[in-house]
Amino acid sequence: MSGRVLPLLALVPLLAAAAAAQAPDPGSDWAQLLYYRDADRSRPLPSPGKPRVVFLGDSITQSWNLADVELPGVEVLNRGISGQTTPQMLVRFRQDVVDLQPAAVHILAGTNDLAGNTGPTSLEAIENNLSSMVEIAAARSSIRAGASNPLLPTTAYIPTKPATPS
Repeated sequence: MSGRVLPLLALVPLLAAAAAAQAPDPGSDWAQLLYYRDADRSRPLPSPGKPRVVFLGDSITQSWNLADVELPGVEVLNRGISGQTTPQMLVRFRQDVVDLQPAAVHILAGTNDLAGNTGPTSLEAIENNLSSMVEIAAARSSIRAGASNPLLPTTAYIPTKPATPS
């Protein structure tokens, strides 16, 4: 009996290593895809006659209590994540917007880019990321995109990290 148990015990470290390799590491989740992943996967398709609107953004969006927004016949989803920048939002755009099949998406982004949350950037890079999200939405002919630009009221903003000129 012990002759059979020892080879099986030798497999335990291999099985543990394989399981660890498949488990997501939150520390390596740069775009924070795990933040809404389970909620996104468990959400049913939009109900016929009740269009879905996704609000995508940073802490400003995340802090909006959209559960209290009363838009008759409209389902509202908040996909704001504190500290997010436009490149991070662009990475999660498919999962947190497109795959949810909304009729519209509202994007509020750029403030954390200016703060340098993911490193130095330029206004051109921010604009390109926003444009890419709008283009992805437009490619899905059923998704209308709108954006609020926080860059305009921040002209006197002094970033905590150096920005690269465009």
